[in-house]
Amino acid sequence: MIEWFGGGENVLSMLIPLVGICVIVVAERVTGTNRAKRYVLPAFVLWFGLRAVIGLEQGPIVSLPPPIGLLLAVSLLVGFLSLLLYGFYVLWAGRDPIASRA
Repeated sequence: MIEWFGGGENVLSMLIPLVGICVIVVAERVTGTNRAKRYVLPAFVLWFGLRAVIGLEQGPIVSLPPPIGLLLAVSLLVGFLSLLLYGFYVLWAGRDPIASRA
């Protein structure tokens, strides 16, 4: 089944967004804030989807048709970058200026 996703290297690279998803879910419970969950969590899910599409394209069993796979990968990448950058902007814009001076 690991070969479906292009081998062990692709499966290991899929662990990075999965760890990010787990960290955000755990940190949200600890800090009680919803900001990271609103934008950064969907960005990590899109990144995981991008890694899954790339792995499926490199795997021997499941492959998407050429234009669909490319368009799906590009749209997942654009969605990941836009959500991540917007999430960081919201966190930066919502910071407390008095607390950041200390």
